[in-house]
This record gives sequence, C-alpha cells and structure tokens, in this order.
Amino acid sequence: MKKHMQGIWAALLGLALLLVVASGCSTTKPKAASVVSPTSKVATTTVYSKALGIDWNYDVYLPAGYNPTAKKRYPVVYMMHGLYGNHRNLLERFNSQQMLDGIIHRTHQGAIVVFIDGFNSFYINAKDGMKMEDAIMKDLIPTINKTYKVSTKRADHALGGISMGGYGAARLALKYPKYFSKAILVSPAVWYNLPADNVFRKTLHAFTDGKTNWSDKVYDSVFPTEYLDSESADVQFYVESTSSDTTVPIKDVQRFVKAVKANHNPVKFVQDSGDNHNWTYWTKAMPKGYQWVIDQFKAGK
Repeated sequence: MKKHMQGIWAALLGLALLLVVASGCSTTKPKAASVVSPTSKVATTTVYSKALGIDWNYDVYLPAGYNPTAKKRYPVVYMMHGLYGNHRNLLERFNSQQMLDGIIHRTHQGAIVVFIDGFNSFYINAKDGMKMEDAIMKDLIPTINKTYKVSTKRADHALGGISMGGYGAARLALKYPKYFSKAILVSPAVWYNLPADNVFRKTLHAFTDGKTNWSDKVYDSVFPTEYLDSESADVQFYVESTSSDTTVPIKDVQRFVKAVKANHNPVKFVQDSGDNHNWTYWTKAMPKGYQWVIDQFKAGK
C-alpha cells in the first residue's frame, strides 16, 4: 500500500513538472486587457454640487472607441430636458444613444454627451431658490472636464435642449461664449409675452422676485437675448420648431431667431409643420439637431 501511494505521488509530481515546462515554453503571451469600449456606453452617476447642496444626478454618453487612458480628446455636448423632466428624459422618451450611435458611425466624429438634471429651474439662478446656472458652470462642467477626455477647445463645446432646455441652452451659450461655441434649440421656450392666465405663471418659481411666482421683470432681465453682443456673436445656433406648436407660439421663436441673426450669429432655422410641443415631434426633430452639431465638430477639425 505504501509503495502504491508513493507511485501515485510520483506520477502527480511528474505531471505538474510537465505543465510547468509547457507553460514556460509557450510562445503565446497573454493579451493585456483592453480599455477601449467597442460600443457606446451611457452611465448614470452623480456629482456633489455646492451650488445646489445635493448629490446631483447626470448621465454621460461615451462613444464607441472611447479610451479613458488614451490621449485622444472629444467634443462635448450638454443636453437639457424640458419642464417636468429629468436627466433620463432624452434617453428614455426617445433613444438619444441610438441616434448618436448612428450619426457618429456615419461621420466618424465622436463626442461625449452629458444629460443634465435641471428640475424645473429654467437653468438659471433663482432668487432664494435653485442656483442651477452656478451648478452647471461651477460644479458640473469642471467635474466633466476632470473626469472624461474632453477637448479643451472652445469650438468643441456645445449645449442643446428641448423646450425649457432650449431656453437654457440659448441663454448659457450666449452668456458664456468664452466656453460654448454652439447650441441646439428644439422648440425653445422663448416666450416674449406669456398670457396672464398661463398655468406656468401660477405653478413655476424660477422667475420669482420673492413676492410672486412669476415676475416679468425678472424674466425679462435674464432672457437669452439680453446676452447678445459682439462677444457672443460667433456662437452658432441650430433652431427648430413647428408652426403647429400651441405651447410656444412659432412667432416667438421667429422673433428670437431674428434677434440672434441681427447680432450676426450664424443660425440654421428649421420651421416644420405638423405635430406639436410633444415627444412625437421631438423624436423626429432631435436627430437633425444632433447631426448638425456633430457635423460642426467635424468641420472644425
């Protein structure tokens, strides 16, 4: 029995030695793990915002081929939702990831896209309320620049949005032209005269003066066209809306476009007919906005 066990141990030892030798003689080296993403990714994450005093959610789209350890840097687009929405709207109500994948594949021009949670803020600093403008400019953008491979070129920085988000994109692009060079506005909520009985006056607080929910004086003082000047004149715009819009009359959008053009800003204005201020329309309009901004990035190379 003792000799039998010795034989088994000797056989196992020999097998182990053979495996070690075979491993050492192999000419195939293990491949290093790749950090390149073969497909696009969308991640939901947070940043602590001192301006808001909260852990603040956002989504980030990283294009196929994105490599966090490579030298290559990408243009960035900050996308903003409309009233009563959140940072997931433009990914779930229509498929922004799929839209961007197709455009980037066709153009061979990648981009990082950040989807902001703007609550019902109109993306401004409200009196005694949310400091959303500060949160975007002082908390979110520095975090994105530090965390992801974002281009440092002004020509590679853009904003976009639907409805309230279109208002926010217009305003921030014009107010901060040293950082932003482009803006996509789809059905932008650029009211010039909101009727006194409009429900938004009664329910929203972004433009409060501390006495009433909606102050025309406050609203007018931060309206996007207030920032039209020689410094903001080279911000490029893509504006699209429908003549059937019953929420933001097309005449208001036309008036806004006219004012921006009078400042000598480059503007592509698309006026459609049919549908309304809704997701059916935005699902058809947004791919054209994405295509425009990706084309502008590519043209600037």
